[in-house]
Amino acid sequence: MVVREEIEIEGISIILERKNIKNLYLRIKPDGTVKVSSPMRLSDEVINDFVLSRIDWIRDTRAKMLEKPLKPQLKYVNGETHYIWGEPYTLQLITNEIVKKAIYDSDEHVIYLPVPKRSNIKQREKILFELYRDEMNKNLSYFLEKCTYFVGKEPKEVKIRNMKNWGNCRKDKRITLNLKLAKKPPVCTEYVLIHELCHLIEFNHGPRFKALMDNFCHNWREIKRVLNEEQ
Repeated sequence: MVVREEIEIEGISIILERKNIKNLYLRIKPDGTVKVSSPMRLSDEVINDFVLSRIDWIRDTRAKMLEKPLKPQLKYVNGETHYIWGEPYTLQLITNEIVKKAIYDSDEHVIYLPVPKRSNIKQREKILFELYRDEMNKNLSYFLEKCTYFVGKEPKEVKIRNMKNWGNCRKDKRITLNLKLAKKPPVCTEYVLIHELCHLIEFNHGPRFKALMDNFCHNWREIKRVLNEEQ
């Protein structure tokens, strides 16, 4: 169960959601909306103090976000720009009973997206994401061979899936990579894979981990910025 209300602290409107969780969480959405998730029975006083302790960060972060224009939502329509390995492609919808998967022309920089009649955004997005999945799987052995050579560690398994973060590594040595990495320049996939391989040596993100990243991917901070740029 979620109990939602709107509160105001220091002149800032905040969406408060009380849930069956153990800890307090605060996040700011791209449109500047501040959301706080709280355990169900936590007192208003504790929540207020929690927000006040972060009020300067909230103001600074909101100001930076509101300076940036909101990126229009992708609709997966003709003429829209999408990316494959960091290169821009123009989307072209096609109705074709034979072609079931999206294909692209690297010379013309066009992605051909086969869609059913009256398709919605989610359906078209799913078809394009399968192209990204195929690209990641097709090139995975190359990335894996290169990055395991640098780090000197091999994972037990690498999976490709659609997820919120770019990659993760479990303690059982299984790594998962985000299929949307196929949108980014190849060096971004190398950075993420090296990052996860380093977790086979150091599982947290402390100084030793950062030293490993500096050793195996000296410009990782710059690549991380590229990875997180909007497309």
